Amino acid sequence: MDAGQRIDWMWTSCRQTYETAKQGLQTNYYGTKRVTEALLPLLRSSSDGRIVNVSSNFGLLSVSIIRRSLKQELNGVDRLAEERLDELLAEFLRDFESGGAEARGWPAEFSAYKVAKAAMNAYSRILARRHPELRVNCAHPGYVKTDITRNSGILTPEEGARNITSVALLPEGGPTGRYFSEGEEASFV
Repeated sequence: MDAGQRIDWMWTSCRQTYETAKQGLQTNYYGTKRVTEALLPLLRSSSDGRIVNVSSNFGLLSVSIIRRSLKQELNGVDRLAEERLDELLAEFLRDFESGGAEARGWPAEFSAYKVAKAAMNAYSRILARRHPELRVNCAHPGYVKTDITRNSGILTPEEGARNITSVALLPEGGPTGRYFSEGEEASFV
């Protein structure tokens, strides 16, 4: 199977409930955010502190968000605040629970994962703006053979890790607030 066929297979094999959607947001967004906040004092004391949040192409706004106004809001990180991200995630969960998520502009497939990764991308950009002394970026490792992909990925774990490590090892004073896909800088949209 090619990557698209593998994703289709995963979609037909995986269905979300409200509880798993809530757990997905807790893991993929809030868990990462809590760890980051706990480590910020240490990172800020470094001469070249770096944060690389593992993202996904599923978190790109063109993939994860249908409603145009929501895409614009998540892409407008100069005006976006963490509190608003929390409000949007709560809205997503309400819409998901009521069965109206797709009608309200949220993704139908892998919805909690996509929304959490889009929120993580926005949060990373907010952090980069708030802490210019740090290098804060997002990196998509590629479609990797792991438990989350039910080992249907194309890349080995080593290849995926190399894509993340390449972002962590960018030169001092390198880019911040950016998105990298398989080691190459790309658009959040």
